[in-house]
Amino acid sequence: MTRASDAPDASAPRRSRADDAVAGFVAGAACVAAGHPFDTVKVFVQKNRGHTTGSAIAALYRARGARGLYAGVAAPLVGASLETGANYACFHEAREAALAGASGAGAGARLAASAFAGALAGGLMTPFLTPFELVKCRAQVGDGGGSARAVALDVWRTRGALGLFRGVSHTAAREIPSGAVYFATYEIFRTIFPRARGASDVGGDVTRAAFETRDARGLLVEALAAASCGGAAGVVTWLIVLPLDNAKTIYQCERPGGARDLPPLALLRALVAERGVSGLWRGAAPVVARAFPANAAQWLAWEFASRALRADRLERS
Repeated sequence: MTRASDAPDASAPRRSRADDAVAGFVAGAACVAAGHPFDTVKVFVQKNRGHTTGSAIAALYRARGARGLYAGVAAPLVGASLETGANYACFHEAREAALAGASGAGAGARLAASAFAGALAGGLMTPFLTPFELVKCRAQVGDGGGSARAVALDVWRTRGALGLFRGVSHTAAREIPSGAVYFATYEIFRTIFPRARGASDVGGDVTRAAFETRDARGLLVEALAAASCGGAAGVVTWLIVLPLDNAKTIYQCERPGGARDLPPLALLRALVAERGVSGLWRGAAPVVARAFPANAAQWLAWEFASRALRADRLERS
């Protein structure tokens, strides 16, 4: 992705939607592989009162062994990978549209375009993401014996197809602000991170420069930039939206008609009354522990997969 400090390179061929989608799919798979055990612990802590991160890990291990940390992984491995691919493609389309004809746009305008595009992509992806989130969360807390397939079949039998979309408003309440914060924060960090030389040759895109000049040192610097900035952006985003994620998790794990079967704002108010404001950040330890490696892996995979696909496409053209 183009640096936040650089305008789009008008001389470069238009980016490929297919490249963005495929690179996003790879990035999503990398994120799930690196972060799912942490996510399982987070969901367990959010759902079960009185558990710390350590006691949650112990309980999961006693119940299902080491594989318990990967309970429900099938749903996000498919869903999150497809969603991330579509999300990145939507983000870049929206960002390019917002910056169309603005080759001299300042840093503020570019940052605003990234925040807008991230929020739009998050909103568009919400209906697709919700069923996978529902199945994942319920499997992680032990429903269906930890099997994503068993959970999905149970929901289908008892609530029908619409039952899989339980919590769509709660998911939207998380995804829209998190998309804005995530992409904008990543670009801010990419702007201030020390960069490789050679960017001026290809319109300021230093990762592209490193690829096209086969610069090993440049590629190492760009790998560190992608991993460091991606991990930091993930931590910042999750710390901001964790209360919304808490509400989404609790709602999706609650059965219809239960005490916590409430709209997003009403559920947040109920959680504050029950736990205090600090209780909205329950599960913060595994979230932060997960956010850095998972998002570092995601952005590292994205930056390099997208450039590799672009280089291959140009060589074949």
